Amino acid sequence: MRKKGFEPIVFDDPFVKFGKNYGTVPSLIDFVKEALLPHKSRETVVFGNSMGGYIALALASDPEFNIKQAIVSGCPGAGENVTLGLGVSRILSLDYAHKISRELFHDPSRLDTAMIESTFREIANRQCFMMGLSILRSLQKIDVRDFIDSVAVDTHLIWGAHDRVTPIDPWRDMAAANPALHLHSIADAGHCPMIETPDAFNAVLERVLYKERAAPSPMAASEARPAP
Repeated sequence: MRKKGFEPIVFDDPFVKFGKNYGTVPSLIDFVKEALLPHKSRETVVFGNSMGGYIALALASDPEFNIKQAIVSGCPGAGENVTLGLGVSRILSLDYAHKISRELFHDPSRLDTAMIESTFREIANRQCFMMGLSILRSLQKIDVRDFIDSVAVDTHLIWGAHDRVTPIDPWRDMAAANPALHLHSIADAGHCPMIETPDAFNAVLERVLYKERAAPSPMAASEARPAP
């Protein structure tokens, strides 16, 4: 991103480490908006996967921020039941972390064991686990359809075709109904296509990012496959 002349703004810690005051999706949206207030007059592109995608769309629908483009993947809030099994088990273990990871990937053979284990070590404490449960409970109460019609900025939905956590089908209807939304389906990918099939994901990203071009038909969709 820096090579393209942009200044990335990233958060050092995962949301589950933010503390008990940020255990709901609305509180996390407020946190992100407050962090971006010093930059709100600047042209901004927002990226987000999963809950981060929901936050990105919330920003894209807020006229207070000068959002130029939104890149979103795996956003919840379209009627699915996002639990990852965490509502069943209250035991945080490395085996359980691997089980969750298998839900996120279409092809488990692509899982990076070292990444899973390093992430587990980063958040392997009861406080982070309970924060995760609190955020997941909050996810059951959100509905992106409450505001998706007000998203008017250039928004690209780059979805894994085999996303079991936040399935692609409801987003086909939303993209068809809103000309600002452009849906791209990544073949052979699940909930995290930017990790599972990075070449295919980045090919779409390179094609759509920061380009002034005529909007395609709202029914248009593209299919990308990972490199052999």
